[in-house]
Amino acid sequence: MKKRREIVVKVNSLNHMAVLQIDGEITIKNIEQFRSVMEAFISKEAKGYILDLSNVSYVNSSALGQIADGVMKLKKVHKELVIAGIQPNIAEIFEIVKFESFIKLFANVDNAMQYFEQHKIDKD
Repeated sequence: MKKRREIVVKVNSLNHMAVLQIDGEITIKNIEQFRSVMEAFISKEAKGYILDLSNVSYVNSSALGQIADGVMKLKKVHKELVIAGIQPNIAEIFEIVKFESFIKLFANVDNAMQYFEQHKIDKD
């Protein structure tokens, strides 16, 4: 019997920003874990949301759908999810599915944090 492959998840709050760091591959074997982690992440109270994929080597189509769903749910409440640290092979997938047309992509978490600081997403 094959061992279920779990992803490693770290959630941090920095300067009122929520940062979700995923380590590993997001596959059919752990998509339910990713789905529940994403739902909990976007329900956190924050001014901005950063999904750090710098330690992710593979995402399947279901993961792309979960990310897109998170973006749309946050847009409905005037919040924003951005992605940081995309590896070249994942960047190619994001380009093919035109992710950059509705989500901002950054080289690293620091650049994403600077974006939120400059744009003051929460204008209250």
